[in-house]
Amino acid sequence: MKKVFLGILVALSLLIMPNVQADDDLPTITDHEKVIVYLFRSSGCGHCQDFIEYFAENYYLYQDYFEIVTYEVSDETNYELMNLAKERNGEDRDGVPYIVIGNTFDQLGFGTDGSEVVDAALAAYEDVSYADLVQEIIEEEGLEPTETSLEAAADYYGFTMVGMNGEDPNAGLSDGAIVAIIFGILILGFGGLVLYSRKK
Repeated sequence: MKKVFLGILVALSLLIMPNVQADDDLPTITDHEKVIVYLFRSSGCGHCQDFIEYFAENYYLYQDYFEIVTYEVSDETNYELMNLAKERNGEDRDGVPYIVIGNTFDQLGFGTDGSEVVDAALAAYEDVSYADLVQEIIEEEGLEPTETSLEAAADYYGFTMVGMNGEDPNAGLSDGAIVAIIFGILILGFGGLVLYSRKK
């Protein structure tokens, strides 16, 4: 009987353990300053709205690595800043969204999964030569753009920011805690079975 129970315990551990893994895709958090992701947007831009909706729901996963600042291009200074950024990058295509990350300007656009922006921001976080060129342009040109935080932009569109302050809104207990509880119950059960079998 003990061997059967031990076999069940081993089988359960093999089934459970592959599902418990650290998120190896995220870099180690260091004292590196956060990368700034700049979104130049307009209120009528559907892809800009998709960007804000995606990060309103997922930013909590990345808030230790990058910060998102948005610039509404209906503001004249913000529009000038966007054009200076495009000019410095040799970009001649007009329109928004225009997303700038670190020391590269990129007309990334925005797909619904956000992976391209996330990958570029995390790569910039790990880049030792990271430089905030939008801030450099602001300082060089003496501009005073009107920035909007991600939270304020999300509120404008009616999206709710979730999982801020490092909280995972989808998690009650972590996978590790669940595994520990299951193993604790199994070990107690196994110990009880051993004690019961010795009394017989």
